[in-house]
Amino acid sequence: MSSCTRTLLFTGVLLACVSCVGVSANRSNQGGNSVPAAKLRNCATGVIPATDGLIDDLEDGNTQTAHQSGRGGYWWKSADDKGSAFEPDELRIVDGGADHPGKVIHVSGNTSSASGAWGALFGANFTTEKSYDASRYVGISFRAKVGKDSSPSIRFKIGDINTHPDLGVCTSCWNHFGQDISLTSEWKQYKVLFTTARQEPYWGSPRPDSITSSALYSFDFSIKPGQKFDIWVDDIQFLQCDQ
Repeated sequence: MSSCTRTLLFTGVLLACVSCVGVSANRSNQGGNSVPAAKLRNCATGVIPATDGLIDDLEDGNTQTAHQSGRGGYWWKSADDKGSAFEPDELRIVDGGADHPGKVIHVSGNTSSASGAWGALFGANFTTEKSYDASRYVGISFRAKVGKDSSPSIRFKIGDINTHPDLGVCTSCWNHFGQDISLTSEWKQYKVLFTTARQEPYWGSPRPDSITSSALYSFDFSIKPGQKFDIWVDDIQFLQCDQ
């Protein structure tokens, strides 16, 4: 597994802990023993923001996510030790600008193309407890844009009991369920449904058929190696069926 340092941001205080949140270098085809997924729902009439689904709208200006429905974690960031870096080296809560009033999270920097580099990512845990039961929801949405010189490509990932090592199941970890997304220079809303989120092919153990929404751990925005990034994110929330 590649080594890195995860930096947790607790309301402006930086705490470094020895824990890797990058991708594993130990790629595997093995199935392994997985925790069964909760039954995932398809929404015939579409999806809407859940009434109790706010994860973070950043309006409080700090790096703690919203305390709601048993949730409440902290934002963090990570980069490989092969030259990838956030510039400046912080997660910034800033004004969204004339085209997007209110507070947003903003990150920028570059990822390395060196051998062994996996890139950079930023995200948050759903709770300070071991896992979070999100089985009443059907996915996650967020608003985002990139700066004009930024790569548009990110991968939005959701760590669960079968993919995050802190939950003690995976033997080849970090291949979270997710979706590749191409952002634009204009603010847009993106939706990632639990039913369509997938692991990357050919590696990770176990490799269950779907995400276990009853035991989620974290979400993150991942940037691949060899990229310049300038990313703005806001309004992260769970989704429910439109009934």
